[in-house]
Amino acid sequence: MVGHFSRRNYMKSLSDYRSPIAPTWCPGCNDYLFYAGLQVGLAALDIPTHKLVISFDIGCAGNMADFFKTYGIHTLHGRSVPTAMGIKMVKPELTVCVVGGDGGLYGEGLGHLIAAARANIDIKVFVSNNNLYSLTTGQTSPTTPKGSKTKSTPLGTDNLPIDGVALIKTVNPDVFAKRATFKNPLEHNAIIKEALSHQGFALVDISQICVTFGKQLNHEEEVPIAALTKNS
Repeated sequence: MVGHFSRRNYMKSLSDYRSPIAPTWCPGCNDYLFYAGLQVGLAALDIPTHKLVISFDIGCAGNMADFFKTYGIHTLHGRSVPTAMGIKMVKPELTVCVVGGDGGLYGEGLGHLIAAARANIDIKVFVSNNNLYSLTTGQTSPTTPKGSKTKSTPLGTDNLPIDGVALIKTVNPDVFAKRATFKNPLEHNAIIKEALSHQGFALVDISQICVTFGKQLNHEEEVPIAALTKNS
C-alpha cells in the first residue's frame, strides 16, 4: 500500500538516523514532519548511515545538520547542490541527499539546481518551501506569493513566485520532480521514499507554512496558522 509504513517492515530503526541533539524549531514547525518523513524513507529502504551523505543548506531546514547521525556537510548558502554533485561524482556508490529551503535552493542556488537537473545527477533534493526566508525573520523569498507584505516588501512583492516542480520538469522532463505537503503526512512520506528510491536526479518540493512568520503571506485555501500551533 502506497504511503503505509509498518514498523515491522523497517530493517533499520528511525533512531539509527537521529543524533542525540533534539530539534530546536518553533513549536508546530512543519520541519518536524519533514525530519520524521526523511527518517521513515531512509529506514524503509534500509539505507545504511555509512552509505548516506546529506548536504545541508543554510536556514531552518539546514539545521537538520545537527539532528542527523550520518555523514553530512553544512554548506554555504546556496551551495548545497554543487557540494552534493561533487560527492556523488567521486563516490557514486553513496546515497547523496540535499536538504535546504526555498531561499537557498531556488534563490542563491538556483543555477546549481538547474545544472544538476540538466545533467540528471543522481542526487535527491528536498526543498523545505515555506515561501519565506524564515530564519532571518520572514523576508520575501523566490516562492513568496505575489502581493505578500513582508519585512523586505512592506508594500507587497511584485514578483511572481517560482514553481520549482514545473521549472525543473521544463529543464529536464526525464527527472523526478514532485510536490509534497504537510497537510497529508502519509502521502508526504510516500513521496520522500519514492524520491529516495529513484535512479537519477530527484526533487521534492515540500509545501509548508511558517507558523511564526507565515501569517503575512497571501495563502489561498490554506490551513489556518492557529490550527498548526494548537496544542503544541
